[in-house]
Amino acid sequence: MGKELCRPTKLQQLWADCEIGVIIHYGAGLLGTKNLEGKNPKEAADPRRLVPEHLDTDQWLSSAKKLGAKYAVFVANQRNCQGISLWQSDSNPYSLRQSPYQGGTFDCVESFISSCKKYDILPGLYYQTGFNGHYYQREKYCQIGTVEHEEYIRVVEGDLEELWTRYGSLFEIWFDGGVAAEEEGGAKVAELLEKYQKSAICFQGPKEHAQNLRWIGNEDGIAPIDTWSTSDQCVCHFDGSKNDSEIGAGVPNGKYWFPAETDMGNRRSEAAGCGWGWASDEEHLVWKPQELIERYYTSVGRNSNLLLGQCIADDGRFMDTEQFEAFGRLVDEIYRNPLASTKGEGMRFSLKLPEDSRPRHVSVMENIAEGERIRKFRIMACTIEGERELLSAHCIGHKRLIPIEPLHISEIRLEILESEGKPQIRDFTVYA
Repeated sequence: MGKELCRPTKLQQLWADCEIGVIIHYGAGLLGTKNLEGKNPKEAADPRRLVPEHLDTDQWLSSAKKLGAKYAVFVANQRNCQGISLWQSDSNPYSLRQSPYQGGTFDCVESFISSCKKYDILPGLYYQTGFNGHYYQREKYCQIGTVEHEEYIRVVEGDLEELWTRYGSLFEIWFDGGVAAEEEGGAKVAELLEKYQKSAICFQGPKEHAQNLRWIGNEDGIAPIDTWSTSDQCVCHFDGSKNDSEIGAGVPNGKYWFPAETDMGNRRSEAAGCGWGWASDEEHLVWKPQELIERYYTSVGRNSNLLLGQCIADDGRFMDTEQFEAFGRLVDEIYRNPLASTKGEGMRFSLKLPEDSRPRHVSVMENIAEGERIRKFRIMACTIEGERELLSAHCIGHKRLIPIEPLHISEIRLEILESEGKPQIRDFTVYA
């Protein structure tokens, strides 16, 4: 074998096996996110508006379970961003402690974590550490030496210590837009992470962290045709405001195991909060389940995880339950009827199919525990009319999922054309 390949940790392998997660936004519609730049904190961050009538985190996570989500990330402070802490914060004067809801005693993060445990979903938290995440005083908060910057540091570091010590181990931590370095005026995020949550998978975490994820490069649910799990850089800072296909693709033989997460709202980008937030009378902007299946092919089916938005209504309920349930059923249907399967080492794998088979999907999984070895492959089908190429590409990684148009197929072959060492196929299955 040639150069030593980068390999994932056990937790990174678990993350890949999860395949589907949700990111839950509550409060955006009530708090508002427009025209707040430079406003006084009392105007931009007002927890008194958070008085839900039907908030039920069990209902949120029950829907996520029906979707097929294996992990969930809760937006613990509002993005774009008032900086309101949705728990009982001792460090932030703008939190649920200042809300009239349940007499200022409710802790939404605690309730979320409890519901994750109930539905056997791995918990994660989003916290916006960026300067635009706190009271819309961006210009003052990022200037080292100002009173505002000192307040920003105090709140961020206090909030993170609370979030990372009160609720147990977190599976994934989400840093929207990345983490500002300390020399740039950022908080001591890396130090706190190492101290309290060193084993967590981090989306766009600090460069010092060993288990980071990168952004896929868009918020449309579409990974590049070849999406590698490795990169030559160990950090990325993107906020979703501009597409970047290069960061999404990664590189083969990369120095760091730095896989990509594909995020998209469960409502279209024209909806509230660019599809991440809820607003009334926007039911027509909910993605159709069949459209989400197309995004499943272009995310999970291209060696990435799909992180789907879950926008919560102002009254605290998740309204798009039918969408989640229908999508979950469609995913289950893909894997319901296996026709033939194999695994092992080698350059060529063949599956003989039952007579008159009309397979609908081909799934190929590499054994990523040994790194991404495959550099070029193709999938061939034997039909009545002759051989037909179903896919030719470079990266397999955790999973490739290929939908097939209706054809009578007697055999499907996986041919590895280029590889760094002997390929290890974890699973090669054809489904009806």
